[in-house]
Amino acid sequence: MSTKQRILETALELFNTTNTQAATTNHIAKAMGISVGNLHYHYKNREEIIFKLYEQMLQESTLLVQDLPKDIVGLFEHQKLMSKVLWRYRFFYRELLFLLSRDPLLKERYTTDNRAHRQRIRITFENLVHHGDLAIKEEKVLEQLTDTVMLVLSFWNPMMETLGEEINKEDFSAATAHIQCAMHPYLTKQAQDKLTAHQ
Repeated sequence: MSTKQRILETALELFNTTNTQAATTNHIAKAMGISVGNLHYHYKNREEIIFKLYEQMLQESTLLVQDLPKDIVGLFEHQKLMSKVLWRYRFFYRELLFLLSRDPLLKERYTTDNRAHRQRIRITFENLVHHGDLAIKEEKVLEQLTDTVMLVLSFWNPMMETLGEEINKEDFSAATAHIQCAMHPYLTKQAQDKLTAHQ
């Protein structure tokens, strides 16, 4: 693993176990056993590290439009992947609004990406309707279901913390279960049969 990637992995661990304000570039360099100057050769500041981790998170989770799930089983399998990614980069959504307020470039990029993400979720639901797995005819219902997914993915972590719950991997599985429950009233018998066969 290159020094550049080791910096990212070390920073990710520190951000997850503490927070981005407590883990300075000095702390990251010390945890790696390298000089601060060496770290700054690769990344000029903490914000650049966070931005790169954000890009890395997207690379691990974002599907092209043509690769979006076409049926309920494909969607639920993708949600399992998303749960793992959200856990791996849990610092980001835990501190989302703070991070965006600190870095205008990150905010601009995230806003653009988030709009595209919302559109991909909407297309996925349209795919499921087209293939007979979801019974939704009203435009408003599709919009609300899309926004429910967005809310859960973005703010599940801070919600659990404000309830005094300790965050663990199972909590992120619970987030995907929450999304699936929101979808349940619209699942067709065809979709339910697919899920039963897939278990």
